[in-house]
Amino acid sequence: MKWADYLIPTVVGAAKYDSLGEAVVMYDGEPDFKLPDETVIVIIGIPEDRFTEGAGEIKAPGVIRKHLYALAGGSKGTVVDMGNLKTGKNLADTYYGIRDLVSEFYRRNIVTLLLGGSFDVFYGNCLAMTEPGSILTTVVPRLRLPARGEMIHPINSLIFDKSDLAPHICNIGFQSYYVPHWELDFFSDKQFEAYRLGEVRNKCIDTSEPVIRDSDLMAISMDAVRFSDAPAASNPSPNGFSGEEICQLAYFAGLSHKCKSLGIFDLIPQNDVQDTTAMLAAQIAWYFIEGIKKRDVDNPKVDAQNFKKYLIFFDELHYDLCFFKNIKTERWWMKVPSITNDDDSLIISCTPEDYLKATEQEIPDRWWKTYQRIN
Repeated sequence: MKWADYLIPTVVGAAKYDSLGEAVVMYDGEPDFKLPDETVIVIIGIPEDRFTEGAGEIKAPGVIRKHLYALAGGSKGTVVDMGNLKTGKNLADTYYGIRDLVSEFYRRNIVTLLLGGSFDVFYGNCLAMTEPGSILTTVVPRLRLPARGEMIHPINSLIFDKSDLAPHICNIGFQSYYVPHWELDFFSDKQFEAYRLGEVRNKCIDTSEPVIRDSDLMAISMDAVRFSDAPAASNPSPNGFSGEEICQLAYFAGLSHKCKSLGIFDLIPQNDVQDTTAMLAAQIAWYFIEGIKKRDVDNPKVDAQNFKKYLIFFDELHYDLCFFKNIKTERWWMKVPSITNDDDSLIISCTPEDYLKATEQEIPDRWWKTYQRIN
């Protein structure tokens, strides 16, 4: 791939000693530019806001970088900033440009961090996922995203997609007053997962970790953060996640061995107050990078010697529910069987509480939803 066909190098000011900016390798636009062998993460800015009719998200990548590269440093060469995407003549060109780039990094087993831009650009990232059964997790206050005039939001097309390549969709943090009942019913009928903001916060933010651990892609809208912590979100609201909570969700995504990409979107810099929102977006990105640096093989299928297996006979099902616990990390998984072919059975992440529920003969919600989805 010729990087110059897709990317424009970005210039960042002189980096402070021991900062992330000092450790990041910058794409310089040279035709023979090669990614370092130790590259783990690439950063791409997406200066695109045509879907929101030029609201101002186009300027977000630059201000996020300014604050991100001033934060504490990392391992040299593991993070490469590939600059900004050359946006297309129309939105579709931009989406397919993102698809081409992200596909290349997936092929190289490199994680991508997209700095937006409006939320719709993550559709290009989703186009790069060609394997059936991919899982997309969104952190947005709505299940169905607002259209622009006659133009449907591209992420909505994934929600209503009926093809075999349609992703499984999870939402973390929807706010009930934005979501009519029919949308919740639709999500339920499709066996999608939707977790209300109050439910996530009241139970403890850690309950979202298994959902994120199973995700292939994750996209965060700054609209999901409350106004006091993100005044420059594209559609600010008095309710939402706190800054600490949204950073924790990004950290979970970084830790996940499955998560191939994170996008941070919907920041309008000219509406910011003392760069509060830009600083928070930078800290979200920083926590994602920190999580990636601490990734470990944590999968019962490939690291069986580090797992303890638990079987619980379920009277109602006449079946043993199978759980796995990593004896080092103390994280849990459960096996969801396929009726027709055991090869199609899934091992999904879960919480310790799911195991305790099962010991009381109560089927965990995620087990049941997944069982319905694959059978």
